[in-house]
Amino acid sequence: MNDSNDPQRSQSSSHPPFLTASSSTVSISSLADSSRGLHRRRTLYLIRHGEAVHNVLEAIAEKEAKLDAERRNLSPEETYAKMEEARQSVLTDPSLRDAPLTERGRQQAREVSQKLQAVMNQGKIHPPTEAMCSPLSRCLETTKIVLENSAINAHVRPELTERKTQFPPDTPRPLEELLRLTRDDDRFIITHIDQLSKEVAAHEAMVRESKEMLRARAGQMFDLLMEMEHRHILVVSHKGFLRELERGLLEIPDSPLFRNCELRVYRVIFTRRDRSLHHLERLV
Repeated sequence: MNDSNDPQRSQSSSHPPFLTASSSTVSISSLADSSRGLHRRRTLYLIRHGEAVHNVLEAIAEKEAKLDAERRNLSPEETYAKMEEARQSVLTDPSLRDAPLTERGRQQAREVSQKLQAVMNQGKIHPPTEAMCSPLSRCLETTKIVLENSAINAHVRPELTERKTQFPPDTPRPLEELLRLTRDDDRFIITHIDQLSKEVAAHEAMVRESKEMLRARAGQMFDLLMEMEHRHILVVSHKGFLRELERGLLEIPDSPLFRNCELRVYRVIFTRRDRSLHHLERLV
């Protein structure tokens, strides 16, 4: 990973169970709270979901639009506009509602699980002890693969969903389908069912979030982290959400977009009194 992503903060340079990291696992005792409980330490393991069906269609549409723009000698601005128009056009297909992972996406999830285990075995990071994920299928499936054979619970949180675009891939499935999907795996925990009700879903289906709105929602991550029982938290979410989380709450203004199943690990300290970031260190 390129540690130059954060110029304003200091940085360090079959799936086995995550709870069995090597004995040389990094200690965070050096970051002991000096404010008698005003500071809260967390380790965040951020993962974007694996490749989903609509991601493939987007890439194809963008490539074709770019080739067409080059043949027509369009300007870079016109080329970008054509690519964006083509990308969005494929997302209107109703059959893409809450699109699942592709087989490649599932393999990406297996690979990032192995990578996470490897860096834990090297003693670079503490193992995650709790997880949270978006309720969209691509994140649920990624989380299930990443946590295979582990003892970690995953909280399904609607706050972590992708930017509300009104496009089918970003539209969650009805609550009853979500409950059926998670019923057979008791590691998934849904405690805020009211936020996934038909009434809430109907209202949110009418909302088109701006980047500013998404930034504000990503800022709610502070409260979610304070709610969690554990300090070492795996988060599986989306490109847009993770972008605004890093550029907002984590104060990394030039953070690049996440690739599918990219892993970034941060050690953070928040000041609880004023809800601000006190320290950030990139570990992976």
